[in-house]
Amino acid sequence: MIQHYLKIVFRNILKHKTQSIISIVGLAIGLACFALSTFWIQYEMTYDSFHRDADRIYLIRTDENHFGTHYHNFVPYALGGYLKNSYSEIEDWCAFEQQSFFTMQNKQLTEYPYIAPDSTFMRMMDVKILEGNNNFLSSSSNEKEVAITEEMARDLFGTTDVIGKELISGNNMKGYRISAVIDDWGKHSNFKYSVMGWMSSDDTSWGNGRYRMLIKVKHGTDINALIKKMNRNFPEEMKKDKYNCKTGFTRFYLEPITQLRYADEFVRGDETIVQFRYIVYFSITGVLIIFCALVNYLTIYSDCFRSRKREMALRKVNGASEHSLLALLCMDFLFTILLASILGMGFIELLKSWFIHYSGIADTDMSIYGYCILYIAGMSILAYIIALLSVYIFRRRSLQHTLHHTSAIGRLFRRGSVVLQLIVCIVFIFCTTIMQMQLYHLRNVNTGIDYQNRASLSIWMNVDMNVWAEKVKELPMVTEIVKPVYWPLISMGAYSLFEVTSWDGLNGTADNPISIDQFLAGEDFFKFYNMKLLAGEWISDKSKLNEVNITATAARTMGWTPEEAIGKRIYYNEENTQSMTIVGVVKDCAYRAPTNDVPNAIFVNTNKLEYMWPRCFVLFKYKPGTWEECRRRIEEMQLAELPDRKLFLDSEEERYNKYLKSEDALSGLLSFSSLVCILIAVFGIYSLVTLTCELRRKEIAVRKVNGATIGNILSIFFREYTLLLIISSLIAFPVGYIIMRQWIETYNRQVNIGVWPFILIFMGIMIVITLSIGWRVWQAARQNPAEVIKSE
Repeated sequence: MIQHYLKIVFRNILKHKTQSIISIVGLAIGLACFALSTFWIQYEMTYDSFHRDADRIYLIRTDENHFGTHYHNFVPYALGGYLKNSYSEIEDWCAFEQQSFFTMQNKQLTEYPYIAPDSTFMRMMDVKILEGNNNFLSSSSNEKEVAITEEMARDLFGTTDVIGKELISGNNMKGYRISAVIDDWGKHSNFKYSVMGWMSSDDTSWGNGRYRMLIKVKHGTDINALIKKMNRNFPEEMKKDKYNCKTGFTRFYLEPITQLRYADEFVRGDETIVQFRYIVYFSITGVLIIFCALVNYLTIYSDCFRSRKREMALRKVNGASEHSLLALLCMDFLFTILLASILGMGFIELLKSWFIHYSGIADTDMSIYGYCILYIAGMSILAYIIALLSVYIFRRRSLQHTLHHTSAIGRLFRRGSVVLQLIVCIVFIFCTTIMQMQLYHLRNVNTGIDYQNRASLSIWMNVDMNVWAEKVKELPMVTEIVKPVYWPLISMGAYSLFEVTSWDGLNGTADNPISIDQFLAGEDFFKFYNMKLLAGEWISDKSKLNEVNITATAARTMGWTPEEAIGKRIYYNEENTQSMTIVGVVKDCAYRAPTNDVPNAIFVNTNKLEYMWPRCFVLFKYKPGTWEECRRRIEEMQLAELPDRKLFLDSEEERYNKYLKSEDALSGLLSFSSLVCILIAVFGIYSLVTLTCELRRKEIAVRKVNGATIGNILSIFFREYTLLLIISSLIAFPVGYIIMRQWIETYNRQVNIGVWPFILIFMGIMIVITLSIGWRVWQAARQNPAEVIKSE
């Protein structure tokens, strides 16, 4: 019997080749999107979940409003003992520092993640010493010891038998004895390490707020109640620093370590490729693709079932039971799901390596194919429900009704499915178009600085960068060199941040101090970035130490126009102390991520701060399209002459583009999703038109007998699908506009959407639909009406 059913299913697939291929490919793409997006989200949401009692471990964070952020991830060491003694809900606590450890490997400086823990960290986080002892936790200042992981030991020495060997630190060029080999958490953690060793400071006072701190709460603790208690008794020692200045800290936050990966302002922007919210957007696009493919398949299934009603009636007349009809329909659906699953897993295999690299997924034992099974199971259950519903409807109708009645519900369902697919398709295309417009706007319009074909170079440490400026100048790719007395705007940002509490025209002191980024600057610097002066004059060699330029945003924040700001004074802390005089106002420049507020910036005269020059960079311009070659040549020179030093070499354009990595990723995903949805919708419409033509062959023939031309018949279908497109557009465009308007408002520079995207998208889809249905309807309209009526 099963063999008989398979033959029937196979024949039906061959009979409706176009519809079957569209259904299988659509469901296969849906499977790939579902499995990959679910796997990605699961991976991102399970960081650090492998720790013992991970559900009870929290990172202590504080508020941070002074420097344009909301959270601060570092606290004083003294806070740990205070909290443990003050709150019975806290079972344990630990503190540690996270840094980078540089060491020589194959005559090159190599960077490894480094954690400096206290002794409690080892117990609380269950770090195992595989060999050696824990002396690295209490090394004296005269003899430092470290512990390294097995992976690092094999990487550096080719063996794990490394106890007693020396590790040369590139940080200070000193040797450190390896006293232990420890196990490794792997890369699926926010607290990666290859080296463990000493804390950089013995200062455990309230004034040394440089530690990350974890607490473990007791079973059954109400976290929200604990946070409220902690904030009601916020330590006074944290509200002011050792200089008796306000720190801005007023409240605590407890962040579960399993949720840190997607916590606001925890992971640095250059540490992740795609923000978590964009991963969620990707999963939503996958769900919508599945929705489109499923609706398309169900519509085709419904119309195919209507075309098979004669077959089903004959089977019933010849004694077929309801169970056999149900088994036949289930087999039809399940065979399609099986083919789609095989093809979908083929897509996953093709995309897997690219996807793993693109998403940054590493060091996990989770399987993508578990989600494939979940998808297949869900589709199979749906198949059974639909088949059961089909048999139920068929059973309630008489044979005469089944053979000759055309259901208005079926027509409504078919048109509704077209509208739903078009809505999703239009929303995808619209969102992708607006996203591309916004990205183009961010990269090319109103940035305030010219960062294309510009780069920076520095070699750490104790290197004369003037010598290297001459070496870089000799490269044929380099067109301009600026002496090393500045920091790059984008690659490094401000060299200092401070707060302004008072300025001319303000009565008293500001309740909320203004955070300002401070840059070393001069005429060469402004010219290098092609910055614009709005009022006053540039700081230059003749400028005094306290004469500065500020940005237009900083002027507005203090209540001045650019012209009014000239000659005004601003103060670090209180009026009449550490004043600076504004001699020029600069157009705002986009050196931070465009999702952040436009920062307040101040530019001070680098020629008056020569003590900063040893830490400055060589700024240079290069010819368009030569950056990779330029970078390669500089890296080769550094490896040949200074292999034991750390090279900082960045393209300002690359650095700025990193701000938009999440947007670029989502844009690519949406572009792919739009293409898939267009194909599903277009081929779905084509297959529906094909089935409709089959079901309306007699109607078309009768119309031709009564004098209808091919043009008349074509116009019937065109009017129907044009109306469906108009209805879809009236729903999709407002939805897309609302979504993208909210998204665009998260940026500090926003593109104007205008009316043209609506018009062009509508006309483009109209042309595609016209071409997709025109050929099939034209073929049906050209058939001989006498033969059609006779065959009927």
